[in-house]
Amino acid sequence: MRIFVTGPSGWIGSSVVPELIAAGHQVVGLARSDASASTVESMGAEVVRGELTDLDVLGAAALDSDGVIHLAFLVPSTSPEATDADARAIETFADALAGTGKPMIVSGGTLARPGGVSTESDEIVAAGPIAARITNMKAALATADRGIRSTLLMLPRSVHGDGERHGFIPQLISVARAKGFSGYIGEGRTGGRPCT
Repeated sequence: MRIFVTGPSGWIGSSVVPELIAAGHQVVGLARSDASASTVESMGAEVVRGELTDLDVLGAAALDSDGVIHLAFLVPSTSPEATDADARAIETFADALAGTGKPMIVSGGTLARPGGVSTESDEIVAAGPIAARITNMKAALATADRGIRSTLLMLPRSVHGDGERHGFIPQLISVARAKGFSGYIGEGRTGGRPCT
């Protein structure tokens, strides 16, 4: 398959693109800078230059693909500009893929339910500081009504790439380094073994 990926050089994309290529897919990645383009090319993917706000570029790349994986998001992610750009990108992909039966995968973070543990079966409710982002994810899922195989890829906050400054787990490590401890749920066991 020929797959168009937004955010191919980012924390998630830099893991997804090599996996797609290793599985025999042809990847076309959106790159907004020379550095990003170089990274995408070094992974063996084709580059399409543009920004998440370049709707003509996004639409043409989606039309020229067998599916879209939308991983990019403007920072800060809760800003109106970021959520508006995301909504317009999703709408552009939906317009390009409508009636084709092609897949569109849109990424998002797992949701947190105050006072409880969240699971993949929880209803996606547009509330809190990421309400607009959740609205966009629900809109992406609703494109199934337009003949698109739409999927949400809800990633735990612990899988946002390598490095000490990104993702949820590095944040816990930073707190532990600064305060001498960090919070955990229950006994802190994973896979039946104590966390160390």
